[in-house]
Amino acid sequence: EQMKHDVAHFGFEQPQVKLDYPLFKKRRDAYILRLDKIYESGLAKSGVAKIIGDATFLDAHTVAVTNDETTQNVTADKILIAVGGRPMLPDVPGTEHCITSDGFFEMEELPTKAVVVGAGYIAVELAGVLNGLGVETHLVVRKHKALRTFDEEISDHLDKEMMRQGITIHRNTMGLSRIEKQDDGKKKVFMVTEGMEPIADADIVLYAPGRIPNTETLNLDKVGVEVIPGKGFIKVDDFQNTTAENIFALGDVCGKVELTPMAIAAGRRLADRLFEEGKANSKTSYELVPTVVFSHPTIGTCGMT
Repeated sequence: EQMKHDVAHFGFEQPQVKLDYPLFKKRRDAYILRLDKIYESGLAKSGVAKIIGDATFLDAHTVAVTNDETTQNVTADKILIAVGGRPMLPDVPGTEHCITSDGFFEMEELPTKAVVVGAGYIAVELAGVLNGLGVETHLVVRKHKALRTFDEEISDHLDKEMMRQGITIHRNTMGLSRIEKQDDGKKKVFMVTEGMEPIADADIVLYAPGRIPNTETLNLDKVGVEVIPGKGFIKVDDFQNTTAENIFALGDVCGKVELTPMAIAAGRRLADRLFEEGKANSKTSYELVPTVVFSHPTIGTCGMT
């Protein structure tokens, strides 16, 4: 009964279950907004000053924050970079017709047919959500299956389950060669591998090949913060130190373990080391990190494999 009450609140009509997607989106957006306000209130109560804008380093102790036409310089003895990342779109003709995971949460209507491109966490999770909501879902992977870096028994089982549940998996495609917009506004997807039938009449093409760090505009080279060539992730040691003495970095911008709980743990250990006596060696461990993938079925892993 509790489940029936909750799902009705989020737009699932009963007794014949039918999703009112606009209502679902409205409720979801309201929930996220409420969470944002909770975090904002927590910062305010802790005495944290919030400065909104785009930041760039002027020197090792000064950051310029620009908001519209206003720029404010902020100085500090220690600076932590935790700017996170964003969805990546590859250099493929027609990506202007695609959405990313950000666009997924901006959809006003539920599509009839969707193409999801990618083989990682986000791709299998969103493909599972769309399929579970009754959308004809196609998953395009570069090689033979999704989640190839996971334990083989787990990824094989997920592969079989996705097919059993109705997801069409396009394998060994080597990615997309182009995306075209049809005369009726729908999309047609072409694979790199020759001879593969294109996927036509897609309402959305969701690209999820990975994420990239938000480091390009920070002016890191000016202050001696090194990044991994070709990737943009900030180089850090086990203690979250960058190559600049007073500048630290953690979270997705480092590209180690891109999980929210991992960033929180690293932040807590760093705060202990910098500001508490007797904790000079405090650091977080990146070994044997428990991981959950919200696929259908859900995957949970921890261990060497």
